[in-house]
Amino acid sequence: MAEQFSEAGGGSGSQPPGDSFERPAAGTYARLAVAALLIASAVFVLLVDRSLRRPPEIPEVLQPTAAAATADPTREAPAVIPVTPEPIVIDLEVPQGPFEQLPTPTVVPVHTEAPARYFLVAVQSGDTLAALASRYGYSFEEIAELNGIDEPYIIQIGDELLFPNR
Repeated sequence: MAEQFSEAGGGSGSQPPGDSFERPAAGTYARLAVAALLIASAVFVLLVDRSLRRPPEIPEVLQPTAAAATADPTREAPAVIPVTPEPIVIDLEVPQGPFEQLPTPTVVPVHTEAPARYFLVAVQSGDTLAALASRYGYSFEEIAELNGIDEPYIIQIGDELLFPNR
């Protein structure tokens, strides 16, 4: 047997095949993984994919009638005219209660400042009581009485006269 081994290419110091454990090549595991993936794909196609290609079962209710199955496909289908359904009237009784009554609107007075009752006019050079009263639409007697000016109705430059605001 040693002669046969040496003829097969082994040397005298070599061990006969089967006596030692050889490590597989690095690409062997990759080849095995690819082969397993191919086998799994084939099983999927043969078993699962066929069930996906099978037409679904149609319930009896949805099966076409014999008249529809024998109908001439070249003939046009009759026109379907949509019918508007009758309106539905719902008679609801809504209870009357305090929540139904609208509140009476409340008038809130708006605070506005009242216009001033009087305004002041400063006497300048050349002004007379009659001229100032006439300029603002009053009689000189009204302005004199309001400001406490007596006859001869003399006013001085810089005096401030009170006029009513109308």
